[in-house]
Amino acid sequence: MHQSIDRPAGTAIRRARRAQGRPAGESSIGKDVLIQKAAELLRHLPPEKLSMTAVAKHAGVHLTLVRYYFNGRSRLLASVARHLTIELGDRVAEMEQTQTDARERLRIRINILVDFYLQNPFYLRLMLEVVNIEKDEFVDELIAVWMSKTMDIYRGIIERGVADGTLRPMDEFYTFFAIMGLCEQFRLGIRAFERIGVGRAESTEKATARYKDFLYDFVINGVGARPVLDAGH
Repeated sequence: MHQSIDRPAGTAIRRARRAQGRPAGESSIGKDVLIQKAAELLRHLPPEKLSMTAVAKHAGVHLTLVRYYFNGRSRLLASVARHLTIELGDRVAEMEQTQTDARERLRIRINILVDFYLQNPFYLRLMLEVVNIEKDEFVDELIAVWMSKTMDIYRGIIERGVADGTLRPMDEFYTFFAIMGLCEQFRLGIRAFERIGVGRAESTEKATARYKDFLYDFVINGVGARPVLDAGH
């Protein structure tokens, strides 16, 4: 006991500094890797079950390393949400970069969103949990960028479609909400039908392709430019 109390002051200082900094022995694992590992877990676990301990175990690192980078679970969830949001945005941007036709841009977004939600089924639940995090500058910035950029994109698509006569004027907020919800719900429906053996006898890949075509047709028939007829005509 006396040995621990009488340890030289320099040793205690060095230990305190190490506790505040990056844990030793984890040099091959960085913050980005931990975020990717957490995103992998979220393909199978709902966000409310995603813990810092689970991420550490999945990444094969000590819990202190996860705590070092994220300080708490809220910051971990927000970081994963940011990572997935950027990934989704990059996918769309890559496909849209040479496309100017408004309808085709809507088709691109539908196709990518259906695939993205199939791969990341808890993304919207994650975003909902992040939105409910108490005041946090990092979270507020994430939400502001996510919403403002998305609204700008939909507004641009609609304005272009109205200008060339292929779309009619509509609210970009509700267009975003509707398309997001229709794309996200496909995974729930297809999994439920598969579980009880009801529905079309086709592979998930074929069903996904058919749904994308159906949803595009459904959306365009709802927002495409055409004469509005009275109910009695």
